[in-house]
Amino acid sequence: MIRHELSQWPLVISISSGLQTLESMNAFTEDWNRWLDRGEPFASLRVFADADALVHPEGSAQRAKQWLQARGEDIRRHMMGMASVVPAAQYEKISKMNVEKLFGVPASTFVTTDDALNWLGESVLAPRGLRLDAAAVHAAIGAVRATPVS
Repeated sequence: MIRHELSQWPLVISISSGLQTLESMNAFTEDWNRWLDRGEPFASLRVFADADALVHPEGSAQRAKQWLQARGEDIRRHMMGMASVVPAAQYEKISKMNVEKLFGVPASTFVTTDDALNWLGESVLAPRGLRLDAAAVHAAIGAVRATPVS
């Protein structure tokens, strides 16, 4: 399951947990399409709550490749940067993936949300004159995790 929190826009917070389905991956790209279609710059904080959240469902790689090709220019134009937080046991494997090259925007992987927020604040938002409220981001993440799934 992937849930988003937009109260900290231009920071999009996405929290993924459990195994994803093709349907949830399609919904994820549709959400990204809506944000890109706003025509406004934004940054992404992706929090992977468990190892299962990092597993891509069969058939999703080709769809993701097609979507990146179709929306790549918009991603490079509107994405300020992307930070991913992964479980410590998966960090070494995931950090070897070149997300920055894949998306064409500044990107990095972290084990803690605080490290990700520090990087986003200092390297992505501050150069654009934007501030990141780490306490508000933590509160938003907590609210998403506490909200029952319908």
